[in-house]
Amino acid sequence: MGAAALLVACAAQKPQPSKSPPHPQHGVATAKTPGPKADKPRSSDALMPGEVGYYLDVLQGRLQQSVDRAVIVSRASSGIVLDFSRRFGFAPGDAQLDDADRALLAPLSKALAEYRKTRVWVRISADDDADEARALARQRASAIAHVLEESGIAAERISTGAPGMAARNGDAHVEVELQPVTRGE
Repeated sequence: MGAAALLVACAAQKPQPSKSPPHPQHGVATAKTPGPKADKPRSSDALMPGEVGYYLDVLQGRLQQSVDRAVIVSRASSGIVLDFSRRFGFAPGDAQLDDADRALLAPLSKALAEYRKTRVWVRISADDDADEARALARQRASAIAHVLEESGIAAERISTGAPGMAARNGDAHVEVELQPVTRGE
């Protein structure tokens, strides 16, 4: 009789939903922490040297599945490089991003919000060697960085620049490099 009462009491209890912690490799952003301030780098947002290879492999696979097929995702010695050159079409003399360009960056922003143990380098080559062209390249890189910041990526994680060489054939080379943050940096 006592066993039956125990079974009835156990069956009457509602199961508690289990809360699984974020994956230790990439610190998933949760709905409870929206907005730009939620992505501030913390000391726990760094990888041990032995974790870097696996972390980058998983991130690279995620990016290859989610970004536009025209974006080339490749591995470099220092991290992962995304070549947006075939997709970004800045108007001559303009650094503004249109809605299609912003949509192109959305999957990258989503992955960066989840994989916080990375630094982001946005580089755009100048159309030619003129000072004005280099300034425009820096403005274009800043425009991309701004879109990433608007999506909640901490500004401290993002750097911009214009490489020293001008683009080949006058076409701007648009590149985003993701580098792992390791402990001791």
